[in-house]
Amino acid sequence: MTTTFVIQNQNGHYWSKQKDWTDGRDRRAVYRTVDKVDAINLVFELSSKDVSLRANHLECEVDDIGNPLIEASSVPLPTDDTATEPEIDADVEPYSNSSKNLAVSEEEIVSEALENSDERPHIV
Repeated sequence: MTTTFVIQNQNGHYWSKQKDWTDGRDRRAVYRTVDKVDAINLVFELSSKDVSLRANHLECEVDDIGNPLIEASSVPLPTDDTATEPEIDADVEPYSNSSKNLAVSEEEIVSEALENSDERPHIV
């Protein structure tokens, strides 16, 4: 049998062709390369983007179709929290940028600046 290289992280998840982590149940989706240098370079690139990542390249055999013979991870994949919308509290009024909510209006700022200004220009 021939061998190939796959990328596995500290949770037992595998890097997929879709550039995301997968648990390895669908072996067709797992990224693989026959070149060890490509696998090492990919581990380096992934680790550079995520310093908490502990990835490793694994050499494994392939089946008749060319899919890697790997064991699926028992650790569940992390959920995507960014897909859910945050809940909005109905009791809180939304932020308003109207002039009546400001403590000092623009007219008060301009009139105060005119009162404090000198008639003569300052020469330094």
